[in-house]
Amino acid sequence: MTTNHTRSRSQRLGTLFGVGVGPGDPGLLTVRAIEIIQQAPTVAYPVHKRGAGSRALETVKSYLLEKTRLLPLLMPMTRDQTRLEQAHVEAAQAIVKAASAGDDVAYLSLGDPLFYSTFGYLAQRFPGSIEVVSGVTAASATAAALGLPMADGDTPTVVVSGNAHEALAAALRLGGSVIVIKPRSLAPESLDLLDRVGAWKRARAAIELGGSGERLIHDLDRAAAESLPYFAVLWIQPERTSNPGEELG
Repeated sequence: MTTNHTRSRSQRLGTLFGVGVGPGDPGLLTVRAIEIIQQAPTVAYPVHKRGAGSRALETVKSYLLEKTRLLPLLMPMTRDQTRLEQAHVEAAQAIVKAASAGDDVAYLSLGDPLFYSTFGYLAQRFPGSIEVVSGVTAASATAAALGLPMADGDTPTVVVSGNAHEALAAALRLGGSVIVIKPRSLAPESLDLLDRVGAWKRARAAIELGGSGERLIHDLDRAAAESLPYFAVLWIQPERTSNPGEELG
């Protein structure tokens, strides 16, 4: 239930915009994203530790205005739920403060704000108006960079994170197109599974999409997969000729 106190406060708040900035290429920002970034008095963005740089901020740097206030928000890379919860609460409080005079805040998200993004944690805690500007996801940008269709016909496409072994196994059983984000987190049992099903022969990877360090890997093996950095996408293309359920028990 919304209290009178919360309702009156939200009426004074500006709008929180979740702005997708794509995978890292400034040319892949939408016109709408640029408009919001230049209109909002405050542009917020995530950093994994105090004083760290931000790939999302670097992506929009050429579009920022001198008058724009920059607001880095700590979003640590940890599985400590207590620490994460505290960081999300503090970040949301900082955004509320920035929006308290009726000023809008644009929060930058790599890819899309509602696709494996920290924006969702902030939106849950923001008591005012929220709008989302979609962005190009790393999954679709990977297919475009490689020049290969992500899926066609009735082929299913599944996105899983690197630390979700059971989800990966289930996705491979479907025999479709499997996108693994954060592949650096793949556990040995997941790598063993990819070995058993012969996935490497149809595996591709993209690193630092849109940035100066962009690299595409067409011939991937286990060793290469184990050395993928944080900003990478692993793509297992569909197996066209074998039974997709084999060796996935």
